[in-house]
Amino acid sequence: MCRRQHQRTGGGKNSYGRQLARIHAPQYHETLFSHIYPGRQESSPTYLPVVRALQNFLAFTPDQRQRVILRTDAGFGSDANINRVLEDGWQVLTKNKGGRRPQAFVRQLPPDAWQSIGPNRWVASVVAPVTYYRPTQSLLLRWFTHQGEEKLAIVVTSITTWSATEVIAQYDDRGACETEIQADKMGLKLERRRKKSAAAQEALVLLTDVAHNLLAWARHWMFPTGDLAHYGPLRLTEDVLCLPGRLLFDENRLVEVQLNELHPHAEEVQQAIERLLDHFGHP
Repeated sequence: MCRRQHQRTGGGKNSYGRQLARIHAPQYHETLFSHIYPGRQESSPTYLPVVRALQNFLAFTPDQRQRVILRTDAGFGSDANINRVLEDGWQVLTKNKGGRRPQAFVRQLPPDAWQSIGPNRWVASVVAPVTYYRPTQSLLLRWFTHQGEEKLAIVVTSITTWSATEVIAQYDDRGACETEIQADKMGLKLERRRKKSAAAQEALVLLTDVAHNLLAWARHWMFPTGDLAHYGPLRLTEDVLCLPGRLLFDENRLVEVQLNELHPHAEEVQQAIERLLDHFGHP
């Protein structure tokens, strides 16, 4: 559920950007909240404060925490972080922090331990994994980049009933979050709107979160079916919602919406606005 990215703040060569920790609910395409941290700060120390903020935000019961999987990248996957969230009752799915550990685990494996899970990708169970607060399974993931470079990673999860291929498939699903972040960067100009003041930058990020969620909800309100139902933030903002038109008011009441009928999505947007007004009422 956590994702880290960089917010560059300008400055000279080799200047640092701020760290942005985003809490995302992928099944709803919603951003719950975001926090900004100094660019020089590593990801790992921000993890537990963000998880605590998530608990305060949603007030999960212990039973509910058992049904929530915190899916994170290696920057958050220290042993201390994994242990603490397991102790607090969450489920985890994360890459473990790198270092020399993956290579050490590889040396313990027999040659036939690797299972192919796709082109240039293999997975194997760790022979003697690290012991955490609750039972977990640890897998070694091996792959080759497009440049032919070999990569290794340790994937740890508390869901012990998943097969190795299911664990990696579930971890790979975080790609949807990556896609939405990239769409926010391009469609909502997340990276282009920068402020030197941390408070001002955080305000802009929070406004971007609101815009992101409005776009996620608008697909259900306005485009429940059809091609536009599958548009992400980038295509909605640049291809659909930028449609030229006018709003006509009479004594502060909306009486007419005029759209450019030559726009390729004009008819669909007209029907969408009618659905929106029927659902929420006419302002």
